Amino acid sequence: MMEPVPQPEIDPTLDEVAFTRALEAMRPALRGYVLSIFPHPHLCEDIVQETMLFAWERRAEFKEGSNLKAWVFKAAYFKTLAQRRDAQRDRLVTFSEDVLQKIAGAAEERMVDSDRRLHALQGCLSKLKPDDFALLKLKYLDRGSLTARAHEQNLAPNRLQKALSRLRLALRHCIEEKLSAFQ
Repeated sequence: MMEPVPQPEIDPTLDEVAFTRALEAMRPALRGYVLSIFPHPHLCEDIVQETMLFAWERRAEFKEGSNLKAWVFKAAYFKTLAQRRDAQRDRLVTFSEDVLQKIAGAAEERMVDSDRRLHALQGCLSKLKPDDFALLKLKYLDRGSLTARAHEQNLAPNRLQKALSRLRLALRHCIEEKLSAFQ
């Protein structure tokens, strides 16, 4: 008789760490989603926190391989409905539940589109020359002055502005190509 092959022990904390990272990575999108269907910024963070706590407490119910973002967003939708009911008692909400469902559906579609656009942008940025990437970084991440950079490099200030304009146009075309290939 063959003996069963011992299975390696799975460290449950590894799954918890990965789950926590995935939840935290979607926090900004979740906040945007909640704000799009319940535009009360002072209550939004409470809903996001409750949703994150709910997802954490129910992580064992999540089926691995399914869409975590959709699962969490659906939980946020129901948490938002509950908050909306509470707010109605305080006369803060005027949308009907049907309108709220339509807004939620549109917000979910926008989130999917935003994810695709972000992925396309990352791909396009990875193809840039180091100098071009540095120019974009200076302008949009570091919020630096193109005029100061031009003076440092003994260039006319409008030359960097034109280069930046060409880069933005090239990125837009690259993103559109990637998105059209995706569809």
